[in-house]
Amino acid sequence: MKQSAIPSAKNQWRFTLPDRPWTLAVTGSELPSEVALLVASGKANSKAELVRETGLARSTVSSCVDGMLRRGVLTISGVIAVDRGRPAERLMIDDRLGLIAVADVGARHTMLGIADMNMQLLAHEWHVISIADYAPEDFLAWVSEQLWRMASAVHADLPLRHAALSLPARIDIREDAPIRPPIMPGWDAFDAVRHMQDALGCPVSVENDTNIRALGDAAILPEDERPIIEVKIGTGIGGGIIIKDGRIFHGFDGSAGEIGHTSYDPRNRKRCACGQVGCLEAQASVPAMLRRMQELSPTADEPAGVEQLIERLRDGNLGAEQAVREAGESIGVMVATLCNILNPRHIIVSGLIAEASDELLTAIRTTVYKTARPLTTRNLSIGRSPLGRLAGLAGGVVLATQETLSPERLYNE
Repeated sequence: MKQSAIPSAKNQWRFTLPDRPWTLAVTGSELPSEVALLVASGKANSKAELVRETGLARSTVSSCVDGMLRRGVLTISGVIAVDRGRPAERLMIDDRLGLIAVADVGARHTMLGIADMNMQLLAHEWHVISIADYAPEDFLAWVSEQLWRMASAVHADLPLRHAALSLPARIDIREDAPIRPPIMPGWDAFDAVRHMQDALGCPVSVENDTNIRALGDAAILPEDERPIIEVKIGTGIGGGIIIKDGRIFHGFDGSAGEIGHTSYDPRNRKRCACGQVGCLEAQASVPAMLRRMQELSPTADEPAGVEQLIERLRDGNLGAEQAVREAGESIGVMVATLCNILNPRHIIVSGLIAEASDELLTAIRTTVYKTARPLTTRNLSIGRSPLGRLAGLAGGVVLATQETLSPERLYNE
């Protein structure tokens, strides 16, 4: 299992949580969760800031904070300078609550990370590994072993509090299981949550990989920059939707954003890995680009993966450029349709090929602005992921923090 170099985490990253929609009355059981989430996100790190963010009476906030300090959920970490009066005590989530582990799994690459409960990414690793080459049990055993090793290296004396697992598959939101993933043989309805919980000894959340990337990218955007749609282009093509309040839009069953297996062109009769014909993925995924490039510029060495495609783009290979441009135009037609229906503020294009190729991004942009309705594109921004390869880890940290500090879990683990 090859590990590739990636910038170290010496300069710790910190992510923020999306807005939580407030009800008119926050119940006693909900308030500690809301306070903890505001502190973890960095939106409020003093009693005065919590009063401002929640709109509640200072006495109510003070009583809640004092109770959470006694329970070991919050801790005081220095002071915050203020313009007038004495400095305010700086509130943080107590590190002793434990660590967050994240596995952002793609078809051929996996990013692993460890964070603390204040949403700081402490360590991360990038591995080149094909999920299709392993049985689900063996793959998750390897993932769990690596996460344990990383957590022990960061803080051997702290427990794992929660883990987030993202998979390149649509997840049934009632069963927390992947459903018929074309590029993951053996994973249909597989209970990944139970296997990882048994291996790690902590609660586990599972999510679609593009959804979790979208959640991560949304976490560093200003609050008025939503909704967003993330499009991840790799072995497959996935879509993730973050609505105005910062939440993932799953649809009724969890299949929202399934753009890769949507037929967009009746003339496209190419058979997809899912068994259907006409899917966008069969026309514009990285394997489809590789096939098209080989048609346009045959060579003795058939390209094996995205790395070879990127290399030929950098070498100015005309077949590679045309294959990527055609794929971008096809993806742009689908994205324009999504924009007409959902009217997002941002389209975020991610994946290794998107990071490396101006041709792909330009083709998508040109097609969307040419095809979508004027009002839809008036304030639309189309660009790369601001976090790049770290987007999935950021989303996993957000997801795990929300779960750990939820009313249901905060005092029950």
